[in-house]
Amino acid sequence: CSKSFSHKFSLKTHLLTHEGIRFPCNECSKCFSSKGPLKKHLLIHNKDVKLTCNLCLSLFSSSNYLKKHLLQHDETGNSYFCAMCLKPFSRKLCLKRHLQRNVCLK
Repeated sequence: CSKSFSHKFSLKTHLLTHEGIRFPCNECSKCFSSKGPLKKHLLIHNKDVKLTCNLCLSLFSSSNYLKKHLLQHDETGNSYFCAMCLKPFSRKLCLKRHLQRNVCLK
């Protein structure tokens, strides 16, 4: 295809989609194009997950992880979110890089 990437990792991840390599969830059989989104998805099946971010609904198993996550949100409420995976970004540039990596399940 004609897609271009600024990072080698992004290209490698994208090439997996052409090779048909998928990473399935063992709990619900939902498939992902890379391990990162699968790891995040697995949290919904984890019974130890008890904490939710009020701003983006991300799930966390400890208050320390939630606290670190909350630092990503801009205090003024102007956080940027990926429309596909709802991952928050404190800067527009970080969101743009995330989108260029094309790692979200479509």
